[in-house]
Amino acid sequence: MASISGCPGGGATPPPQGQRWQLVLSELAGGLLSVSGTAGDDVYVVGADPHDGPGPQVIHYDGQRWTRLDTGVSGDLWWITDRRVGDSFFMVGDGGLALRYRPASGAFEPLDTPTEATLFGVWGARPDNVLAVGGDESNPDASGVILRFNGTTWSAEDLTTTHPDGFPLLFKVWGRSDSEVYAVGARGVILRYDGAVWTTLPSPTTRSLFTVHGTDDLIVACGGSQSGVIVESTGGGFTDVSFEGVLQMNGASASTERVVTVGREGAVAFRGAGGWANQDTALNLDLVFDYHAAWIDPTGGVWVAGGNIIGTPRTEGLVVYYGAADVGTELISE
Repeated sequence: MASISGCPGGGATPPPQGQRWQLVLSELAGGLLSVSGTAGDDVYVVGADPHDGPGPQVIHYDGQRWTRLDTGVSGDLWWITDRRVGDSFFMVGDGGLALRYRPASGAFEPLDTPTEATLFGVWGARPDNVLAVGGDESNPDASGVILRFNGTTWSAEDLTTTHPDGFPLLFKVWGRSDSEVYAVGARGVILRYDGAVWTTLPSPTTRSLFTVHGTDDLIVACGGSQSGVIVESTGGGFTDVSFEGVLQMNGASASTERVVTVGREGAVAFRGAGGWANQDTALNLDLVFDYHAAWIDPTGGVWVAGGNIIGTPRTEGLVVYYGAADVGTELISE
């Protein structure tokens, strides 16, 4: 077992006064892969299917306790939209799995997709314009898929004109609007959709990029293998802003409050006025795990999902939180 205390290496900075890291949930049966919500008292975490009845892990926090929801399906869920799209959250995962979840009714709706590829990422501009990306990890150079949901059906994007030879496996998608969407993936690929066509942008790296996220002023993507890579754009092209000692970064989240990446062996980095820096969570968890995703709530609180997620089965799910709130740790099943 490795003792983890956040991101190792020099330059780690402690939290400011009033902010602290908390271990919220740990040692769950399934590893956790994505986190989202609308507020600090309305948080959703999704992840692996531990095959214990309710399907893939979908856990909701209401400000007091966590509830495991029954999805009615099977298979790992890799991602949830970074916000509610209309009245729903969308979730995607193994074998083309796609769900629409309406919190008001508590209903999960399985959606048919035209693929059996793993869908690693999903983002929506509107309920009738949702995008999912993925591919086949055994063919990372040319298996990328992009699906679009029109509110009723999913269909594959036709990229034969702009990418006749295909494109690399894609891991995540995020956008500012219907006409400005970015997708990232294997070999450092960065695609941009302008409302009409997808084009490949110049990339400062050939290493895999696992997540892309941003604000009105910034786009950040992260990835790597063992050691990490962080690239960003502040209006022009993407540049490599990786810092010395950065580990593989799997997840990124950006808001007006802060920008964060999370990854291998509990690595956490914040973007500040002086650039990126490691963060010392001081959790000292006696676990072998990685962080996979982060989400920043409207108050600036950082929610992080992870676990023993390399290979299968994905186990030891955990949630940590950074901020000023005291987060409940009780977990029940509905």
